[in-house]
Amino acid sequence: MSDSYSKEEILSQISLADMKVQQGQNNEAINIYGNLLKTISDASIKGTIYHKLGNLYYNAKHFDYAIWAYEHTLKYSKPNHQIYNMLGYLYFYKDIDKSIENYILGMELKPDLKNFVMLTQVMIKSKKFSQKDLKSFFEKYIDYFRPFILKKTIPYTYNPKDFNKNKRLRIGYLSSDFYCHAMMSFVLPIIENHDLNKFDIILYSCKDNKDVVTERLQNACTEFKDCSNLTNYELSKTIHEDKIDILVDLSGYTHKNDILWTLLYKPAPVIVQYLGFLGTYGMKEVDYILADKFTIPWNIKKYYTEKPMYIDGGMNKFTFQIKGKKLPMITPLPYEENGFITFGSFNSLSKINPYTVKLWSMALKAVPNSKMLIYRTQMEQKDIERYKKEFSENGIDLNRVIFDSEKMPESHMQSYLKCDVALDPVPFSGLTITLEQAFMGVPVLTMPCDTISSKGSARVNKALGLKKFIAKNEKDFVKKAVKIASDINNLRYLRQCLPSIVENSYLCKDFRPYVEKIEKEYRKAWKKFCR
Repeated sequence: MSDSYSKEEILSQISLADMKVQQGQNNEAINIYGNLLKTISDASIKGTIYHKLGNLYYNAKHFDYAIWAYEHTLKYSKPNHQIYNMLGYLYFYKDIDKSIENYILGMELKPDLKNFVMLTQVMIKSKKFSQKDLKSFFEKYIDYFRPFILKKTIPYTYNPKDFNKNKRLRIGYLSSDFYCHAMMSFVLPIIENHDLNKFDIILYSCKDNKDVVTERLQNACTEFKDCSNLTNYELSKTIHEDKIDILVDLSGYTHKNDILWTLLYKPAPVIVQYLGFLGTYGMKEVDYILADKFTIPWNIKKYYTEKPMYIDGGMNKFTFQIKGKKLPMITPLPYEENGFITFGSFNSLSKINPYTVKLWSMALKAVPNSKMLIYRTQMEQKDIERYKKEFSENGIDLNRVIFDSEKMPESHMQSYLKCDVALDPVPFSGLTITLEQAFMGVPVLTMPCDTISSKGSARVNKALGLKKFIAKNEKDFVKKAVKIASDINNLRYLRQCLPSIVENSYLCKDFRPYVEKIEKEYRKAWKKFCR
């Protein structure tokens, strides 16, 4: 078992190290664990020690060391779902594909609801999964979890013969984001423009956050219900007893308190999902997904568990959550002072995966002297080091990559002015940020795939007449980057005129006709249910 320790001595040393950890003497504990690892040969004990080291490093927020220790744990121990899940979490911002790999290994050993939710959000950010792959994976685990969630409870059922197809519809919207949240920029145009003479609009809020946006929503609906303290079953019972005809879920797997599972009780005859989670839910209980034919074309719709509820013209409208919001003054292109093109990214770092860095590197190589700005206020040194490594591996001189996390003194929208043109991450594109950038005169070059999460920026570009900023593939992305970077006059024009183009586009006006289309689709879905 050991070259120099008896079993009793080993256990005594482990206990001593554990005590040092409890006393906050981490370095002493690490030394003891390290000495034991040098002297013992028993694999199971080595696995135990590496596991303890992993926990110690994790609690101390030394995440790279924690990864190293947990991976060694798996070398000396039986496969452990908890270790795989920890590695999935730790790799989330470091290597998204390794994060997915570990989460899946953990799920295969012991399916876990919490980790399944994490996995859904990671998978839609990876280029490795098609829409077909996502549907198959999500449905598999929803079918597994359904009986555990419902337990002995029987979901609500409905007899269409009991309902009038021409009745006044009661529409419920379910969300944990009914406050100043990015999602509300797209939800406010809907809620504030429903015809309350024809529909009852009930909002079910599952998070106790209230602000000026909440007040706007409360003033626009028939009834606003705070459900933040309800269990999933209690929430489903409330919705059912309110006799909601069509329930629209606005968050999906991004719900902070897992209220998504409320939908498995089928609390309303018709259930629709919209925009909160950019993908299929994999739930047969959800009947429709609000979309447009660009986002879910005919050849892709079979890879959604839900049926598309198509909105002609486009599935999004946008409004600023603060009425009369004053935007920063537009400044000249950075090119005018620098003499070179500055590409930029302002999206969440979790979207910037190795594939995205590779694609951006291809554009940088094709546009001489250009630079890449990565701006995010939450960016830490470990993030910077990771991106430096990835750009370097793709042959990019690190002098051409700028990292900026400085907060803007007045508005975060000032940060967009630091670049000439933005590059979209793939496959999880921007949407809110893409629109905000457009309001500041900054266009976005994007490359949509077949997933709904990849098409946000492309939808914006289509609505703004910027089809030249939508690439078909990698080769086209690079070709377009070169053409865009060489047409400085067009970039100057967009810098000055794009804000008014956005303001006068389909995206930001004619809200009522847009909502009339949605109401028409709700009515069609209801009549179909009644048939």
